[in-house]
Amino acid sequence: MKILSKLICILALATTAFAVDGWLNFSSPLPIKSAAPYGDGLLMATGGGVRYRTNTADDLYTTSNGLGDQSISAVVVSENEIFAVSDFGIISTMVNGYWQVLSRSYASNKVYVIPGMVCLSGSVLTIAFENRLSFFNLKTLTSIITVDRISDVSLTSESISAMKVRGDSLFVAVGQSLYVRKMDWENLESDVQLYNQDSWSVVKSASNKGYDIKDIAWKNGKLMTFPSEGMRIWDKDGETVVALDTFSVISSDAPLVTLRGHALEDSVLYEKKESVKIIKNDTIRHPYLQSKVCWVSLQPSGKAILAGPNDIFYYDGRKLSELIEYKKFAVGGAYELQVLPGGGVLAASKKGLFSRNFGNEWSEPKLALPSAIGNNTDALGHNMKTLSVIPDGTVFYHIWGQGYFMYSQWGESLETSFMATEGLCMDNILENPKTPYTVAVWTIPAPDNNGFLTTSGSNSGYSLIYVDLNGNISCANNIGSAMLGGPMVARIDKETGDWKVYVGTRKELTTDADGGLDVFTFPPPKQMGGELKKSKIQVKNYYGTPSTPLDMVYEPKTDYFWIVTASSLAYWNEEQDSLRTPLSTNGLTSASFTSIDVDSRGNLWVGTSTNGAYRLTPRVTNPDTLSVTHFTTWHGLLSDRVQDVAIDSLLGYVWFAHDNGVTRYTRNDLRSTEGNMTDAAREEVKVFPNPFRPNRHQYVLFNNISDDAVINIYNRGGRLVATLANERVVGGRAEWDGRMDNGNIVAPGVYQYIIRGKSKVKKGKLLVIH
Repeated sequence: MKILSKLICILALATTAFAVDGWLNFSSPLPIKSAAPYGDGLLMATGGGVRYRTNTADDLYTTSNGLGDQSISAVVVSENEIFAVSDFGIISTMVNGYWQVLSRSYASNKVYVIPGMVCLSGSVLTIAFENRLSFFNLKTLTSIITVDRISDVSLTSESISAMKVRGDSLFVAVGQSLYVRKMDWENLESDVQLYNQDSWSVVKSASNKGYDIKDIAWKNGKLMTFPSEGMRIWDKDGETVVALDTFSVISSDAPLVTLRGHALEDSVLYEKKESVKIIKNDTIRHPYLQSKVCWVSLQPSGKAILAGPNDIFYYDGRKLSELIEYKKFAVGGAYELQVLPGGGVLAASKKGLFSRNFGNEWSEPKLALPSAIGNNTDALGHNMKTLSVIPDGTVFYHIWGQGYFMYSQWGESLETSFMATEGLCMDNILENPKTPYTVAVWTIPAPDNNGFLTTSGSNSGYSLIYVDLNGNISCANNIGSAMLGGPMVARIDKETGDWKVYVGTRKELTTDADGGLDVFTFPPPKQMGGELKKSKIQVKNYYGTPSTPLDMVYEPKTDYFWIVTASSLAYWNEEQDSLRTPLSTNGLTSASFTSIDVDSRGNLWVGTSTNGAYRLTPRVTNPDTLSVTHFTTWHGLLSDRVQDVAIDSLLGYVWFAHDNGVTRYTRNDLRSTEGNMTDAAREEVKVFPNPFRPNRHQYVLFNNISDDAVINIYNRGGRLVATLANERVVGGRAEWDGRMDNGNIVAPGVYQYIIRGKSKVKKGKLLVIH
C-alpha cells in the first residue's frame, strides 16, 4: 500500500510529535469493535481510539491526535486513504500523519453506528446506523441521503446485521433476508431512486436459511452468507476462516479458526460457554466453545495478527502469543484522580487498580487488594472519591462495603487494613451483625498530613472517622445530619488552631438525593489523646442545593467553597447561612456535573457526564457572575464523559478521568507561582538556552519567576532592547524570541537581563549567537 511506509514513520514519531501539544490522551483501547488488515498488522476501531498493532508496533490514535471522538466504531482502508467513524458517526481521515475531522453532521442525532458497518466505494462512505443507512460524499463532505427503509423492511424496527460492497452492488442483510442494489458510486447524488425502498431487491438464494445473516462473502465468485460475524478469505492456499463460530468438541473438522486450511486448536483462542434450556421442568445444560477471534491480518509468510473484541494474538506459523495488553496505559478506565504532592497524578480504576503518572508514562498497575476487588459499578453509581495521598507517599483508600486501606510508596504496598468484618468503630450500614458492610463516599488527608479523614454511612447519621499513620482508627459515631457523608474538605483555623472539616451530606444512597453541608470544628486529635471525641466536636448544618453535593473545593484567595450537585453549581462561605447558586453562568446550562477542582488562580474546573469540561472564572468581588470556557473532544478531551478533574499546579496540568482513559491538558497559567523568587522558592530562576541561537531556538525561556516580575534585557552598551512583563509573564514563565521591542532581531553579542520581583532581583548574562 502506498501510504504504509508513511504510516509506519508517523506511528514511530507519534508520541514525540504530539507530546508538545496542549492535549495528551491516555486510553485503554478496548473493546475492539472492528478491524481492517493493514501492512503487517491490524488497524482497529476501539473504545479508546484507533489502534495499530503488529508483532513489533503498538500505537494508538485518540482525540489529541485529531480524531473526532474517543470511541470508534469502524475503520476503513483504501489504497491511499484511511477513514475512521466514531460511535455517533463523526468521520475522520488521516492527513499527513494527523487525523482530521471531515464531518460531525451525524453526531447530533445521537444514533449509534453499528460496529464495523462502514463501507467505502469510490468517494462514498456507506454508514449503517442502528435505525438508518446513510451515504456520505467524501468529495463534497456532505451527506447524500439517509434512508430508513430497504424494500419491505423498516430499519427503525430491525437493524442491519451485515453489509458488503462488491463492485457496483451494495449488499445489505437484515435478519434472515439479504438485499442488493446497483450503485453508480461516482454519481450517487444523481440517483433519484436512491430514496425509493422498492429499488432494492431480495437475494432469494441467500435468504431465509434459518439463521440471521451476520456475514457476507464470496467463494470462487459464489455469494455465501453466514450466521456468525468474522472474516472469511479463500485463496489458492486454502480457506482462511476467522469467525465467532461455536462448536461442541474441538476436532480437526470442527469450525475452528483456520488459516489457509490449517485449523488452530490452541485453547487460548476459544472460551467455554454454556447454553441452558428448560424442557418439561428439566434443566438441560449444553457446554460449547466459542472462538474469541473475528479479524485477521494474514501475511504471505503465513504469519498473522488475529483479533477479537477483547483479544489480540500473533501467530508466527507455529505458535501463538498474546498482544492485547496496551502497556502505555494498562490501568484501564479511571474514575478517580489524585494529584501527587511533588507533581504528577495517581489514578484508581473501577477494577481496583492504582497507577501513577509524573507527566508522560504510567507505572505498572497495582491491585488495591490481592483479591482484585474494586469499587466497580459503585464507583460511578455513588460518585466515589475515596483515594487520598499525603506528601510522604502514604495512600488511603476505601472499597465499597469492604473497609479502608492504607498503603506506602504511593500505593505500591498495602500496609494496614480496616475491614468491616473486624468489629472496629465504623458503621455497618446494613445494621446486621452477620453481614458487616461499611460504605464511604469520600476520604481526604488530615489537615496536618499526619493521617486521614473519612466517614461511614449509617441510617442513624454518618460517622466521622480519623485514621493516624500508626494505623489507629477512631470514630465520632452518628454525628452527621444524613445517612452518608459526601465530599470533604479539611483545614486548620488560623486563629484557634482547631480543625475544621466540611462534609457534603446525602440523605439516601442515590446521587440525586437531598443533601446539604455539615461543618465540624474540633481540637486536633493529638490534643484529645490521638482520637476523635464526639463531645469535643461542634456541628453546624447548612442547606440550599437542589440535591446532594457530589464534589467540593475550597478557594483560599476568596474564602469560598464551591460545590457541584448533579444539576447545579453552588458557593458558600462562613458568613452565609445557606448555600447559594450563582446568578450568571451563561454557557453552563443543562450540564450534568460530576466533579470540580480549583487552580492556583481561582479558576474552577468542572467535569460533566456528557458535555466535557468547563473552566469557570468567578469575579473576585462577586461570585454570582462567572465567565465560562467550554472544552470538549473538539479541543482534545479524550471523551466528553468526564468523571473526575484534578489540577496539578506544580507541573501545570489539568487531568481528566474518563470511563476508558485519562486526558492531560497542559497550560502555562496553571502553574502555581507561589513562593517564586523568594527565600522559600522550590526552584531557582532558570534562563535557557544560553547561549541563544535565534536560527535554531524558538525562544529564550525565563522560568520560575514571580507573576509580578518585570524582565529588562540590555545590550552591552546598557541600552534597553526588550521588556517582558504583565501578560507576557504566565505561570512563572516568560519567553523572548530574540527581538527588540521594535520587532528587529538583536545583533549577536552579550546581553544582560535583570528580573525584578517584589521580593528579589535576579541578574545575569545571555549570549546571543547568529
